[in-house]
Amino acid sequence: MSPAADTRDDGRSAADLVRSRDRDRYWAAMFAPEAARPALFALHAFDCELNHVLAVAREPLAGQIRLKWWRDAIESGEANEKTGNPLADALNAAIMAHDLPRERLLAMVDAHVPELFGDSPADDAEFAALIDDSRGALFELASAALGDRSEAAKGAAREAGLALGIVEALRGLPHSVARGRLPLPLALLEEKGVDFEAMGRGEDSGALRAALAELRDEAAAALQRFRDMQANIAPDARAAFLPLTLVAPYLQAMAAPDFQPLRDRVALNPLGRLWRIWRAARRNKL
Repeated sequence: MSPAADTRDDGRSAADLVRSRDRDRYWAAMFAPEAARPALFALHAFDCELNHVLAVAREPLAGQIRLKWWRDAIESGEANEKTGNPLADALNAAIMAHDLPRERLLAMVDAHVPELFGDSPADDAEFAALIDDSRGALFELASAALGDRSEAAKGAAREAGLALGIVEALRGLPHSVARGRLPLPLALLEEKGVDFEAMGRGEDSGALRAALAELRDEAAAALQRFRDMQANIAPDARAAFLPLTLVAPYLQAMAAPDFQPLRDRVALNPLGRLWRIWRAARRNKL
């Protein structure tokens, strides 16, 4: 099989994984220029794999071994070099084709280590830094693959990452707490008087709701800051940010009085999600 055929097969593997695990990002990538789609699928498949490590690792050491494998694959990748893993090979092809900064990909790997070991961010600054190294980096890399490496795009990626990262942390809270993890800033929870033992037992409280409301406000503020900046992003690169169109409805759903933050994982109708992404893509604006 020719190298070009190998690359196409790797790309299909990445696209198939994203379609099965993260349909929103799959739809968003389909609205990007065709030439950049393989890189977007490779980036999103890589992100899916990192999240999968957290989801399935029963022991931190096993997860750490898998994360180190990805670190090694990123650091050692060269043109036309094959690892035997189609997702890693698709990612390396994207790196080479678009000159993507490997340090941002490595930051994405490292950002998953604290939660893997059950370490919570100490405060808002550490929480935001971890999100920037995961969600912010993904937006920045996707924007670069679409041709915009400007400081404006990087700044927008930070705000986009913070908005979506907070939403994803809150949506995943029931699963995280059930596994003994708490990926939220401890200082904020302590300030609000959250009872950590009760929270670990799945018990809701007014203190917890006050802390989560503050985090939702920060996500909404980050989303607004992104909207204020989006005009400075190159038009072709705005497709990188299409998943952000779901942040507002998720925040609204989690603010409902009957929402149970330690029990419910808020979901939106698939057709409604697709419609929101399509509308943002058609307007080229969130």
